[in-house]
Amino acid sequence: MAMTLRLSDEQTEALRRKAEAEHRSMQQVALAAIDAYVHQATPARRQSVPVTELMTMFQDLPAMSAEMFRADQDHYADTEAYFDAYERVHEPGDGE
Repeated sequence: MAMTLRLSDEQTEALRRKAEAEHRSMQQVALAAIDAYVHQATPARRQSVPVTELMTMFQDLPAMSAEMFRADQDHYADTEAYFDAYERVHEPGDGE
């Protein structure tokens, strides 16, 4: 299938430099980039695991209610946010 691809001047120059450095055509580099993009895992693909497969993988874990799960996740989310904020305020070399 033939297609017209409109690139900015900066994109065209970057593609040209990449192709030149790899001793390939601009089309080959663009096709490789497209292939890499369309074959990468996406959040939708990562979530599309059959429930039966998940149940088999995690069957040894103790049962947990939805409320307990949410509370557990909230605890970790809050803890990570706290440490992230703490580290940003107390980074080495900020005069302390």
